[in-house]
Amino acid sequence: MLNRRKFLTSTAAVGAAGFTALHFTPALAQDVPQIQIFVPAAPGGGWDQTARTIDQVLRSEKLISGSQITNVGGAGGTVGLPQFVNQWKGKGNSLMVAGMVMVGAIIANQAANNLTEVTPIARLTGEFEALVVPAESPFKT
Repeated sequence: MLNRRKFLTSTAAVGAAGFTALHFTPALAQDVPQIQIFVPAAPGGGWDQTARTIDQVLRSEKLISGSQITNVGGAGGTVGLPQFVNQWKGKGNSLMVAGMVMVGAIIANQAANNLTEVTPIARLTGEFEALVVPAESPFKT
């Protein structure tokens, strides 16, 4: 059963901090000629498009010379999250792009890894969330 307090606390903490996470050793832009962007989702989706836009902007502004985008899809990002945490840890040029879906997926899938194992650095997009009930429900507001 879903623990409401844990869910709301997790959602608030992660939402306030943002979801773009970087295992980062402080570095200036010129010290990072190539970055690795990890997307815990299949190619073509919103997180992937955000990652590719980040790549294009960083290249066009000559902040990086290149990048490698890696997609690992499945289970709302919870298949890719442990891979990022375990295999990319300590790499100062690694960046993960993710979103609100991962918060619910971590709880629903009872994932072993969670967002406390990454460091949020920026909120790039906003996502609308809605709670709905069936039309015949006694709840109206």
